Amino acid sequence: MFDIDLTKYRIIDLSYEVRPEAPEPDRPFEVERGYLADRAFKYDVTRTHTHVGTHVEAPAHFFDGGKSITELPLEIYMGPAVLAAIDLPRAAEISRKYLEQIIGDIMKPGRIVITRDERKSKETGRQPHLTIDSATWLMERGMKMLVLDSEMGANTEEGRAIHDVIMRRDAPIVERLANLEQIRRRELYFMALPFKVRGMDSGWTRAIAIEER
Repeated sequence: MFDIDLTKYRIIDLSYEVRPEAPEPDRPFEVERGYLADRAFKYDVTRTHTHVGTHVEAPAHFFDGGKSITELPLEIYMGPAVLAAIDLPRAAEISRKYLEQIIGDIMKPGRIVITRDERKSKETGRQPHLTIDSATWLMERGMKMLVLDSEMGANTEEGRAIHDVIMRRDAPIVERLANLEQIRRRELYFMALPFKVRGMDSGWTRAIAIEER
């Protein structure tokens, strides 16, 4: 009999709450209430896009012919994860050496990497950013998905190059997380299963972390 004793684990909702009544200017999510044939309520989405709220980006987001959300195997969106707690000043580089220092001892092939900006609530300005070299280190160590709470490069050009390093190897990226401060352990389990729509570059998701109490 398959059984999981949930008294031994904490389930943490890492999803950003979308509020249609208070939309972000560049991330619309407009809905109106309607009815089904039996007069039960339904909600019609009238305008939105694939990067609203917590979402998973597939290679199709950046590359013509890149794999879409449904073309990646389901197991890539879940698995053992490591927490990279980034304690660096605003706009600092997250170097290969720094990643080796904070997660090198627990990073194994097939792991999901969750970055968490430790100074986010205390300092203003741009967050610390990954570099091409640090992204290459993550892929060399076998990362299968990146959960992002940091910048992708110092500028747009470097950000695109970093996406290239990661997504050319079919590793998706999860963005716009919430409640990351509730994670207590360096090693945990993470899931972010995207809404299943064929051909989509990105999919909305309910992201959760599961860790031992």
